[in-house]
Amino acid sequence: MPVLSVVACEMLEDELVYVLSKDLEIKQLFVVENINSLRFVQKLKSENLKPFMFSSDRLYSIVSESNRRLPDSFTKIFSNIPIFKRTSGALNKKKGQQLTVIVNLLRKDLHSDIDHLQSEVYRNSKEMSKISDGILLFYGKCGYSSEKVQDDLRRLDCPVYFLRDDEKNIVDDCVSVALGGNKIYTKTMLLGNGKGAIYATPMWLSSLNETDYRSTVSFKNISKYLSSPMYSLLFKINNQNYKDNNFRRNASEFAKIFDMETIDVDGTMDIAINSYTEAKTSIYENMEY
Repeated sequence: MPVLSVVACEMLEDELVYVLSKDLEIKQLFVVENINSLRFVQKLKSENLKPFMFSSDRLYSIVSESNRRLPDSFTKIFSNIPIFKRTSGALNKKKGQQLTVIVNLLRKDLHSDIDHLQSEVYRNSKEMSKISDGILLFYGKCGYSSEKVQDDLRRLDCPVYFLRDDEKNIVDDCVSVALGGNKIYTKTMLLGNGKGAIYATPMWLSSLNETDYRSTVSFKNISKYLSSPMYSLLFKINNQNYKDNNFRRNASEFAKIFDMETIDVDGTMDIAINSYTEAKTSIYENMEY
């Protein structure tokens, strides 16, 4: 059974939940246990998915064992026997339409240090490549803009796939994913007529759900530049598939704190679902029966 691993930014949590909830071919769904995986798993369960959560060390050994294939020597001996070839091919084809998915969700605050973020994306991808048939990076360019990181990713033991828009361009960041591509992102910027703008999704504003948010380091850091009068617009990206019921309230509160005008724009799941489907299809095509 093929294994698709997803290294994802917590900022794209809702998009990933949506994608996985639509895939009826997932046979096994695993989530790497970490500090921010509990909310993600709760969202998956709300969509009637049944994820298994383990620490990375234990999870990788479990997946490796459950997907162990027949030894090459055994396969070669019997591969030319017609009845074995037909039976083996049929079984492998059936398995090929089922999928094991492993999700490693990395925390969004890694963005405070881009070099550290990219090293973490690569480190986790390298670790997961040992048991994967392909890795989908649920990140914009922020996760791997460094040429060194890109070169290192190309040398992994399995193909690496990226989030791309309809023109096959790798998306700039999570806002581009939410809006539907780099070109739409640019058009949305023009709506601001040169005014400074912030682009909000539920996960981008999720910190407002925390108690005493205004006393957190995150709030203090963002206040340093958002207090400038040049930032006067909040583009609220709406999508009926988002999971945070507090989004409207959080957007209103955020706009009030920083004296911003709120502009509603439409979001989409197209980039998330299309990129995931293309990665999965490529893995199926690359399987050796």
